[in-house]
Parts: sequence; structure tokens; C-alpha cells
Amino acid sequence: MYTIIMGQCDFDGNDTVDACEIFDCIVECENAWRADYCPESEPLYCTCPLYVEECPGAWFCEDIYNISLEVISTYDTNVDGNINVGDSVDADHMDILMD
Repeated sequence: MYTIIMGQCDFDGNDTVDACEIFDCIVECENAWRADYCPESEPLYCTCPLYVEECPGAWFCEDIYNISLEVISTYDTNVDGNINVGDSVDADHMDILMD
């Protein structure tokens, strides 16, 4: 099984198979099955929803989303959905945010 997985799913050729390569490999298998048994159906296109650390310490979309929510909830003190002069933010932080 290991040889099959490495041979079929190591898309970047680095001799390791990460979670997204497994995900993509399964999608590829599904599309091969569809081509054989349901040729009228469209191929399946999926973006890997799994976390694969490629750069230690790098932020991912979910991290940026959470940081954005934290910044808004911290500095949008008048709760209008924006950070602006109507918020109670000290001048130093406002300069950084508006820079």
C-alpha cells in the first residue's frame, strides 16, 4: 500500500505524502472512477481543507481571519463595524492602525 500511495500521491516528488496530497489523490481516484462509470458527469474539483504546515510560523487564511476578528473586537469600541476616529483608541494605536 505504501508503494502505491507514494507512487500515485506524491505530487511534489519530495518522497513524503502530506494530508493534502492524500486528499488530492482521493479526488483524482474519484474522477477516474467517474470517467469510467459516469462519463456524462463533471469531474470533481475540491480545494484541500486540511492544514499542512509548509512554513513553520507562517499564518494561514484561518489565522488571518481570527486575527482580523480580534483586532476589530478590540479596537471597534463604538461597535459600528469599523475602526475609525469615533472609537476610543489611544493615539499611538490609532496611528499604527491607520498607517
